[in-house]
Amino acid sequence: MMKLPISLAVAAVAAIGSVNANAGINSPDAAGYMARGIAMYNDRNYDGCLDQLLQLRQLNPTEAQSEEALFYMAMSTLYCGDDEALDLLRAFVEMYGGSTRMPQVLAAMGDYHFTRGAYGAALKAYAKVEPGTLSGNLHDDLEYRTAYSRMMLGENSDALRGFASLSAQGGKYANAAKFYIAYIHYSQGDYDTALKEWKGVDTAAEPGCAAPYYMSQIYFMRGDYSTAAKLASKVLKDGKVPQFTAEANRIAGESLFNLGKRNEALPFLWQYAAQTQDPQPSAFYMLGVSEYDQGHYDEAVPLLQKAVNMPDALGQSACLYLGQCYVKRGDTDAALLLFERAYRMDCVNSVTETAFYNYIVALMDGGRAPFARTVNMLEEFLGRFPASAYAPTVRELALNGYLTDQDYASVLRLTQEGAYQQSAAARQARQQALYMLGNREYAAGRYANALGMFNEGASIKGNSAVARQCVLRGAACEYDLGEYAKSKSGYTSFINSASSGDENLPLAYYGLGYAQYMLEDYNGALKSFLKVRTLAPVSDVRLRVDAMNRAGDCEYMESHFTQAQSYYAEAYNLDPSAGDYAMYQQALMKGYNRDYKGKIAMLDEVINQYHSSSLVPAAMLEQAEAYVALGQNDNAIATYKKLVQTFPSTSYGRNGYLQLAITQMSAGARKNAIETYKKVIYTYPSSEEAKVAVEDLKRLYAEDGRLGELAEFVNSVPNAPRIEASELDASAFMAAESDYMDNGVTERLKEYLAEYPHGTYEPQALYYLAENASEKGNHREALEYASRVVLVHPHSEVAEDATLIKAQSESALGKTELAYSTFADLETRAAGARTLQEARLGMMRTAMELKKWNETLLATDKLLGTSAAGGGTMNEVEFDRALALDRTGHHTEADKIWRRLAKEPESVYGVKSAVYLGESLMQRGKLSEARTVVNNIINAEPSNQYWLARAFITLSDILRRQGQEFEADEYLKSLKSNYPGSEADIFEMIDTRLNNA
Repeated sequence: MMKLPISLAVAAVAAIGSVNANAGINSPDAAGYMARGIAMYNDRNYDGCLDQLLQLRQLNPTEAQSEEALFYMAMSTLYCGDDEALDLLRAFVEMYGGSTRMPQVLAAMGDYHFTRGAYGAALKAYAKVEPGTLSGNLHDDLEYRTAYSRMMLGENSDALRGFASLSAQGGKYANAAKFYIAYIHYSQGDYDTALKEWKGVDTAAEPGCAAPYYMSQIYFMRGDYSTAAKLASKVLKDGKVPQFTAEANRIAGESLFNLGKRNEALPFLWQYAAQTQDPQPSAFYMLGVSEYDQGHYDEAVPLLQKAVNMPDALGQSACLYLGQCYVKRGDTDAALLLFERAYRMDCVNSVTETAFYNYIVALMDGGRAPFARTVNMLEEFLGRFPASAYAPTVRELALNGYLTDQDYASVLRLTQEGAYQQSAAARQARQQALYMLGNREYAAGRYANALGMFNEGASIKGNSAVARQCVLRGAACEYDLGEYAKSKSGYTSFINSASSGDENLPLAYYGLGYAQYMLEDYNGALKSFLKVRTLAPVSDVRLRVDAMNRAGDCEYMESHFTQAQSYYAEAYNLDPSAGDYAMYQQALMKGYNRDYKGKIAMLDEVINQYHSSSLVPAAMLEQAEAYVALGQNDNAIATYKKLVQTFPSTSYGRNGYLQLAITQMSAGARKNAIETYKKVIYTYPSSEEAKVAVEDLKRLYAEDGRLGELAEFVNSVPNAPRIEASELDASAFMAAESDYMDNGVTERLKEYLAEYPHGTYEPQALYYLAENASEKGNHREALEYASRVVLVHPHSEVAEDATLIKAQSESALGKTELAYSTFADLETRAAGARTLQEARLGMMRTAMELKKWNETLLATDKLLGTSAAGGGTMNEVEFDRALALDRTGHHTEADKIWRRLAKEPESVYGVKSAVYLGESLMQRGKLSEARTVVNNIINAEPSNQYWLARAFITLSDILRRQGQEFEADEYLKSLKSNYPGSEADIFEMIDTRLNNA
C-alpha cells in the first residue's frame, strides 16, 4: 500500500492550526484533550492523536469539538494506513456535509483509494472536490494524484495535461511531473520525446533518479550500447533505484558484450543471473558464448540450452553454439539436432549457411536426426548457397549421400545426368542402387520389376561383387516368375563366377536345385542339394534340413527309395524337433520297399511324436493302407475308424470312410461296406467323397437290382449328389465359372445361384463369390457368402477355404472373438499343411489382438513345431511368441528371440522387435541396455519408416528417464518436422510427450 507524502499532513495542519489555539494544552477538559490531540497530530504521532481524541467522547465535547475530533481521527487513521479510515471519512461527510473541511475530506477519501492502487475509485473521489476549494499544497497534491491516477489507468492524454500544468507551476511536483511526462512518452514508444524530457529531470531525487535506467533501456534498444552501458552503470553506482538493479546489470552486461568487451560484461551478467528468478535468455546466451570461447563446453551447455528457444537471431546463434559444444563433447547426434534447428530458423543468412553446412557434415559423420534426408539437404544447400565456400565439398557428398539415405531412386535419377555418367563412382552407385531397389521390389512380390533392375545391375561395369549378387537375385526372380530354365542359367552363371569361399554359394546351389527340380532334372537337383549340405554353415539348420528333404524328394521321384530314405533320415537328425515331414517320408519309402511293418512303426512315431502336425491324418491313412498290404484287414479297419473318429471334418477323415468301406468289401463284409458308404453320404453330403460313395453304391445296388431304393435314399439326404445331375445345371455353372476365371465377372455366378438354388455346384459358386469379395476388400459380402458355404455345405471341397475367408473377414470387420473361434474350428478340419498353417496363424493373430497370451503361445508352439509348412511367416510367429512371453513375465526368453530377429533390420519384424525389446527393457529399468538396442536399430537405418519413427520415440522416452529431457524433446521436435508419413498415432505420441514435458 502506497504511503502518503508528509506534505499532505503538514498542509492539513496549516489549515486548521488556529482551532482551539487558546485552549490550555494541559487542561483535563475536552478542550485540553483536543489541544493535545492536535499537537500530537502536528508531530505526526497519529496513534497518540487517536488516543487523546477517543477520550474526548466522554467529556461532553461541543458540536464544533466533535466535528474537529472526527476530522483529526479520520485523518490520523488514514495516515496510519488503517482500512477504518474510509468509514470515518464517510461518517464525517454524512454528519458534517456543510463543513468547510469537506474539500479536504473528499480529497482524503480519494487518497485512501490512491494509496491502495484503486486509481479508478480515487479519481471518482477527487472529482467530487469542487475546483478552487483547495489551495497551496493541498491543491498541488490533488492535481498530482489525479494526473498520476489517470496515467496508471492508461488515460495518457488527460494525465499529460495534468503533469504539464504541474511542471509549468514549478512547485514541489514539477520534477516528478517532468519525469512522468517522459515516462508516458516512453510507454507509447515515443523515445525521442522521452529522452528529451528525461534530460531535463533532476535525477537526484525520486522519481527522477529512475530516469537514467529508462534512458539506458532506450539506448540499448537502439543499439547505442556505449551510452546504454554508461547510464546503466550510473544507476548501479548511485543505488537509488534498487528495484532496477538486476535489469541495470543486464543492460550494462549485454551492452558491453555487444561492444566486444566480454571480460567487462561478465561480472554484470553473472550478477544479473544471480539476482533474477527468471533471467532473460539473452543473458544466458552471452554467458554461454563466453564459456564456449574459454573452452568450457560442459559449463556452456546448460547456459545455452536456456537460450535456444528465442525465436530470433540470438536464438539461432545459440543453437549453432550449442551444437558446436556437443561436437566438442563428441555427441554428434545432439549436435545434429541443434544445427537443424539453427538452419531452419533462418534469421541471419551467414549463421544459416554455417549451421546448414555443419548439419550436413554431422550427418555424413554418422550423426542421426529422425528421417534426415542427407542428399535433399545437399541439393537444398547448393540451391540456396551456390557461391558458398562449402559448395565444392557439398557437391562431392551428394552422390554418396543418396546411398547413405537409401534414396536409391534419386541415385538412379542423378546418375542419368551427363555430369555423372562417365564417373566410375557414379556407375558403382547406380549399380548398388539397382541392387537395393531390386531387393525391395522382390520383397514386395513385384518379381518382374525386380528382375529388370537386377539385369541392369549385372550389366554395369562397376563393382564385380555387386554384379554377381544381381545375377543371383535375378535367378530367384526368374524362378518365382516360373521361368525355371532361365533361373537355372542364372544360378549356374553365379556359381561359375564365384570363389570357393563365397558365402552365397549355398544359397545359389539351393536355388539351382529348386530350378532343376521344377524342370524334372532330378539328378541335377540332387547334386545341387547335396552341395548345399557340403557348403552351408552348420548353424544354418533350416537351410540344411530343407536341402536334405529335397534331396530325398529327388531320389523319391527317381524311385530310388532306399537312398531317399537315407536323405530323409539325415534331414530328421539335423532337427528332430521339426522332423515330421522327414520322418513321414521315411515311412513312405519303407512302404515302397515293401517294408510295411517298418512303415507302420515309423508312422506310429510320426503320430505320437508330432501330434499337432498336419501330416498326422495322412500318416494314419497311409498306416491303414500298409495294414491292407499286409492283409491285416482288421487292423486296417480299426485304423480307418480311428482316423474318421479323430479327424472327422478333414478330407483325410472323409477319405478314411471311403477306404474303410473298400477294405470292408475286401474283407467280405459287404453289408458293413454299404452302411459305411451310406454314412459317407449322409455325414458329408456335399463332399466329393459322397459323390464317389454314390457311384460305388450304384454298382452294388445294381448287382442287387435295387437302384430305385438307392435313389430314394440319396434323394432323401439334403445336399447329397443326385443320381441324375441336371445337364442344364452343369452347363450353367461351367459357363459362369469360365466367365469368372477368364474375366473376373461374378454376375453369372449370382444368376446360377438364383436359377439353381440347391444346384450341384452351389458350394463352388458361393466360394467364388466369397473369394472375389474378399480380394476386393468387401468383407461383409465375403463373410455372407463364405458363411453360407460353411453352414450349408460344411463338407464340400471348398469348405476349408471358405472357412478361412470367413475367419479373415470376421477379423477384418473387428469381430475378433468370432474370428478366433472360426480359425480354431478350421484347425480341427484342415487337411492340408497350408490351410492348417493359415488357421494357426489366424489363431495366433487374433489371440494377440485379444491379448490372450497363453493362447498365442500355444499357437506359436504348433507353428514352430512343424516343417511341413513354408517358413515365410516364421519371423512374425517368433515375434508374436516373444511378445506373448514378455507379457507373461518370461522376459529372458522373449529378449533372446527379439535380439535374434533384430539382427535383420530390413525385415519389418526385425525393426519391430528392436523397438519392443527397447520398450520392455526400459519398463524394467534397464535404461542403458534399452538405449543400446534402440540406437543399434536406428543406426541400421531400416527402410520401414513407421517403425523407425517408433524407435526414435522410444529413444526419446529412454533419454527422458535418464534425465536428458532437453535431448529427448529435441528428438521429438526433429521427428515432428521431418517424418514423411501421415500416421496419426505417430504425431499423437509426439505431441503428448512434448505437451507433458
